[in-house]
Amino acid sequence: MNKYELIFILKADQPDAEMESRVERVKEILTGYEGEVTQENHWGVRRLAYEIRHENRGNYMFLKFQSHGDAVAELDKLMRLDDQVLRHLIVVDDEWEERNRRAMAKRRQEQSESVSEAAE
Repeated sequence: MNKYELIFILKADQPDAEMESRVERVKEILTGYEGEVTQENHWGVRRLAYEIRHENRGNYMFLKFQSHGDAVAELDKLMRLDDQVLRHLIVVDDEWEERNRRAMAKRRQEQSESVSEAAE
């Protein structure tokens, strides 16, 4: 089972119930493929950087999940066919948090060493 991230943008004029129904549909698909949502983060309505289908605002949802690759194809199909979804993106989460934590620790150590050398 792989870890994935999904972000999608709905039209801003849709009620919150529409967002919840999309999230529930994603969860249904994932459970059908023995997957699960590990993190759910609703970012709310935000201004888009550029117009998408004559819309300048969008309602953002970010999900992290674990599943098999077949579920990703099914989710992609669902998002492409939904006319209320302005954009979506599904990416593989390659343990980004762990790599980022190690990189930040290394950067802090290098900075502390350079400060101690400058003090001498």
